[in-house]
Amino acid sequence: ATPASLNPLPQGEPINRLALAKWLVSPENPLTARVAVNRVWAQLFGVGIIVTEEDFGSSGMAPSNQPLLDYLALRYQNKHGYRTKPLVRELVLSRAYRQSSVIRPELTESDAENRLVARGPRQRLTAEMVRDMGLLCSGLLTDKQGGPPVRPPIPEGVWQPFVGWDKWDSPAAGQPDRYRRSIYTYTKRSIPYPMFATFDAPSREQCSPRRLRSNTPLQALMTLNDQSFIECTNALAKRMADSSMNTKEQIRFGFILVTTRDPSEEELNELQSLLEKFSASGDSPTGLQAVARVLLNLDEALTK
Repeated sequence: ATPASLNPLPQGEPINRLALAKWLVSPENPLTARVAVNRVWAQLFGVGIIVTEEDFGSSGMAPSNQPLLDYLALRYQNKHGYRTKPLVRELVLSRAYRQSSVIRPELTESDAENRLVARGPRQRLTAEMVRDMGLLCSGLLTDKQGGPPVRPPIPEGVWQPFVGWDKWDSPAAGQPDRYRRSIYTYTKRSIPYPMFATFDAPSREQCSPRRLRSNTPLQALMTLNDQSFIECTNALAKRMADSSMNTKEQIRFGFILVTTRDPSEEELNELQSLLEKFSASGDSPTGLQAVARVLLNLDEALTK
């Protein structure tokens, strides 16, 4: 049966998985919609209305705005019919989401974690998104869907399984499977993919409904030196070179690709100076690669 604190299973039906499914989405069961809405909110705003996404019980944290959670849960149940896309659209078009993410001095103590949503959300991309962002901006990302997992390049010496037949054979450079979305990356609990582990992806040894973000020097070292990011840097530099004969326009093109906005004159001049340092030595391609590396490592590129 179900816990006494919740509504009972449908009457007059056999107690099986179909009955459980009907119970989960029953209008008398508010928990499913609240949990789902809270997780979508957490993905968009960085922290849930209830921080403990994995625990709605007595040991979990209280919601920062109970009426808002109830309102969104009811709309998700009744208005949207448990469809997530309309819910996401409603949230991202809200005034709350479209606020500036700049922290006002008067809020640094009273609402440092933005629980009251006095500013727009701002959080680092998840591990998988960091890699996909680089692949997308560089034009390398493969849009193929489905199929077996793939093995992108990893540093030498990382893959040391217990059995010799378990090989990590990465597709050669230029092959589409080398640049597939991160969701298709092969996962082994005892040997996590290095980039994902560095950016706080769970090892999958246990269920992790909520990821805790960290900020470490290893993350910058990874995006500067990882083989996948080096390939993204080179490919982005080539896209910039092919976009125009004018160096400023090349830089502007790359900046818009990565940040989805026009650079300011100050930003453009800084990157132009960096390019000119390499051009003075007659190494223009390397100069564009240096600019591309800076762009892919911008805080604005790695932060939503």
